[in-house]
Amino acid sequence: MKKRRFKLFVILLSAFLLYNINMANAQNVILKDIEKTYKINYPLFLVDDQKDFKPNDVLQNPNFNSTTFPVLSLGATSAAVWVKTTVSNRTDMADWYFQIDNPPVLQSIDIYQKQAGHLVKIFTTFAGKTDDTDRIKINNTLIPISIPKNKEVEYYIRATSNNILRLPIKVVTLQTSLEESRLPDLLNGITFGMLMAFVIYNFFVYLLTKEQAYLYYLGYIFFWSLNVFFFNGFLPNISASATWLNSAATLLSTASILSILFTNSFLKTKINSPFFYKISWLMTFFSIAILFVDIYWKGPYGFIAIQYLMYPFFLYWFGAGLHCLKKGYKPALYFILGFGCLMSGNAIYNLKDLDILPDNIFTRTSMHWGALADALILSLALANRLNFYQKEKEKIAVKLLNEKRGFLKELLQRQEQEKKRVAMELHDNIGQQLILIKNKFWRLQRQSEGESANPINQSIDHVGKIMAEIRSILHRLRPYQMDLLGLTESINGMIVDTFTKHEIEIRQVDDINLLFNPNESIHVFRIIQLLTDAVRDIDEYEKISYSIISLPQHVNFEFEIGMAQISLNSLNDINNRLELLKGSIVVHSNQSNTLINVNIPTLVSL
Repeated sequence: MKKRRFKLFVILLSAFLLYNINMANAQNVILKDIEKTYKINYPLFLVDDQKDFKPNDVLQNPNFNSTTFPVLSLGATSAAVWVKTTVSNRTDMADWYFQIDNPPVLQSIDIYQKQAGHLVKIFTTFAGKTDDTDRIKINNTLIPISIPKNKEVEYYIRATSNNILRLPIKVVTLQTSLEESRLPDLLNGITFGMLMAFVIYNFFVYLLTKEQAYLYYLGYIFFWSLNVFFFNGFLPNISASATWLNSAATLLSTASILSILFTNSFLKTKINSPFFYKISWLMTFFSIAILFVDIYWKGPYGFIAIQYLMYPFFLYWFGAGLHCLKKGYKPALYFILGFGCLMSGNAIYNLKDLDILPDNIFTRTSMHWGALADALILSLALANRLNFYQKEKEKIAVKLLNEKRGFLKELLQRQEQEKKRVAMELHDNIGQQLILIKNKFWRLQRQSEGESANPINQSIDHVGKIMAEIRSILHRLRPYQMDLLGLTESINGMIVDTFTKHEIEIRQVDDINLLFNPNESIHVFRIIQLLTDAVRDIDEYEKISYSIISLPQHVNFEFEIGMAQISLNSLNDINNRLELLKGSIVVHSNQSNTLINVNIPTLVSL
């Protein structure tokens, strides 16, 4: 039973293969419906390696073979290819067309018709030629042929290419061709419009930011867009005279050079990935070499080279992106995704050209959506990069601010320690010495009488004034009230002692002793002390009003001085201490007085 099933399977498989071989070799296209498209699948072809076959030699050549895939695809080659097909017309319409779908764009196409045992050329075109009167100027190559009703005509098609030599041939009417091109034309228009929009957008962003990455990016996208134009058959129609531009190798090598500059600028490879930065120079050299080869030596050589260089480029882009991402450079993720979409689109398109993937709307437009995704993601990447650097700048600014505060904290603490040391020396040494001198004068005063006592009294008074001055200096160096009475009374006492000859109005004084820690308290005291020093020399008749107002989460110190303008010579020192406390000061002067407001947040940990 199993043997019978196996034999049946072999018979069916053989019949299937024989049927497909017969179908593959059956090149007779029969036209029966004018609204239908007739594909020439598995065509008979002959490779002309030296491009020297004559038409009549080809007619007699027995070496035509059928392709193993529905569409003839020879890849990148310098050879010419001949395709033989027979078309039978069973319709009333005689005007038909050979349609060779673009991409790819072919370098030359010659159409021969067999007449009376000879091949007669009925059509020819060459890249860069501007006087193709017979060809319909659309993105696909549309060549008119005339086949009378109930007639059979044998055609020979010769083609060469500087890129991929692939011949998806159809026989269609003009109306059917135009109707079928509506969706591809719509997709092409959307793709080209969006790519150009990205180019224009990034150009204006470059003008605003002067970021070199935008300039390289828009150049790279522009030339890659031209490549998409070229492969879809539009660029040759637009710039037919610029033959050097109508080449995938020229466009791709130029786009590659700009992509290297963009990669180095965007990923900062010189800093984040020195290894790939060095490799980029080698990649640039190869791209420039391919560009010169394609411009000065016409043929498929540049395209063949760019195909081999494509895979090292893939490794370069991915390697640089992954290495920079590993180093903590987050915008590299967008870079990897963008170029990943571009590579996927090109890989799918290439597999379609090699007949590994089917030829459908998805694979045919893979270059479109790959380029669009790449342009969109990299545009977002550039925006993210600006945000990344903005955040980095903010982090650096915060770090510098914290370092500055730390320095100020250390500096001011050292100053306070020095003031405390000087105060102790004045108190323990100079103060004690003055007390001993004063006591000696007192003893001399008791022993002296009459006129001799007057100089001694004067000396006692002089020593007393010196001691009072030292006490004042000690108070300014290290306010003893801070340890005994707290911050509130220390400020009150200092203001009263400073403005003994002025009219002082105390409007409101809240208790703030528990709102600041010891380090904060000394800074608050010094700020008020510096303010009193700035206004202590005003006229005696001027009035001074002040308030200490405790509010939720901050304290206001308000001063109103009865004069139009004052000079705060110590404003820098005040601002340094306020920066440490995260506070602020506002000074407002008018024609009659000056208002000073100092705001200091509470619960600040230094």
